[in-house]
Amino acid sequence: DSTSATGSVTIIRPITITKTADLAFGRIVKPTSGTGAVAIANSGDSVTAGSGAVALSGITTSRAKFMVDGEGGQAVTVTVPANFSMSNGANSISVTLDPDVSGSATLSNSLGSAGSKAVNIGGTFSLPDTQASGAYSGTFNVTVAYQ
Repeated sequence: DSTSATGSVTIIRPITITKTADLAFGRIVKPTSGTGAVAIANSGDSVTAGSGAVALSGITTSRAKFMVDGEGGQAVTVTVPANFSMSNGANSISVTLDPDVSGSATLSNSLGSAGSKAVNIGGTFSLPDTQASGAYSGTFNVTVAYQ
């Protein structure tokens, strides 16, 4: 006795992620006393500051922006850390990240065509009056994978 089996495979494009903008808070004046708050929403590029902290104008600010490209209609997992540190020598600031996509997302279009998904990440941090002045920076990784 014999029977047949069929083999099959679906070939899809590789997935990529490209950074199109960094998370840039601009220049912030720390409060004269207490702790201020600084934020960039994941839906815009403007900085808000409060509780004594002041955001200065004239410097470019931006949420972090990424473009995920791959096979249309495919589900992907987007992984963004909850926070990261920006430092200036021994001094640091902890930034809480606010992604507009976290976990599962679906690329645009359908199988057989290119698809994409924009990922925008805002952030917030507290700024105490005791924070040392200077330029702070740090990095964080965003990863994507097909599900």
